[in-house]
Amino acid sequence: MLNNIYVPVAGALAQERALEAISNNLANVNTVGFKGDAVAFTLLNPEPNKNYPSAIPPANFKEDMSSVFPLRGNEMNSVGVATVERDFSQGPAIHTQNAHDVMLQGDGFLSVQTPEGVRYTRAGDLSLTNDGVLSSKMGDPIMGEKGLVYVRSTDFKINAQGEIFQDGQMVDRLKVVTFDNKKELEKVGNNYYHFGGDEKTIKPAANCRIEQGFLEGSNVNAVKSMTSMIVAHRSYEAYQKAVSNYDKMMEKSSNVIGEVRA
Repeated sequence: MLNNIYVPVAGALAQERALEAISNNLANVNTVGFKGDAVAFTLLNPEPNKNYPSAIPPANFKEDMSSVFPLRGNEMNSVGVATVERDFSQGPAIHTQNAHDVMLQGDGFLSVQTPEGVRYTRAGDLSLTNDGVLSSKMGDPIMGEKGLVYVRSTDFKINAQGEIFQDGQMVDRLKVVTFDNKKELEKVGNNYYHFGGDEKTIKPAANCRIEQGFLEGSNVNAVKSMTSMIVAHRSYEAYQKAVSNYDKMMEKSSNVIGEVRA
């Protein structure tokens, strides 16, 4: 009976992870350039004879508990989280008519110099520092092919190739890159991504068009996400009820069925 309870517990934990992802998506439904996440589930096969720890404690009780936990050897199928898939599809275009705003149309990421190193973003709501450096919303410099991008005033133009012009002269070109494997991009907060793969796989974005005066909205569908949240929440409640029922059954089997009668 005790083994049966692990199946709904595993399901509840998986649904909890799904709820976390959906909640984060909904919280960023209006975040510029945000990309939604989706949790994929997998079937965990039973391993009835694998690595059972000894039930007998050592005589001196000095055993390191890391050798005992986690317990393994489940005897039933259960569900687990396979991966968190990120949706990199294009978000809707928002016309702002602001020269500081740029939208990346297609496959590409802006390069940002942060105190933690180079990060990447799809958020094009840019600004200028007091020194005239083109920066992200967080104040981190946006990288050009020559390094930091300096403009003397707000009167500048950015063409479809990311080339920045002021007074008819080309200042620099935005460093827009793409990756062979986007699964190696990790969200690190502030709408930034960290790339943990081989830097040799970072390439200039050849199929990315820059639109000045536009922003890319979040690609999260609020209605679809709300529906998914309801489904995940109902599933979590069902698993929770199953766990409660198993707990009551074990309590009854211990206190009633095993009762010694005179």
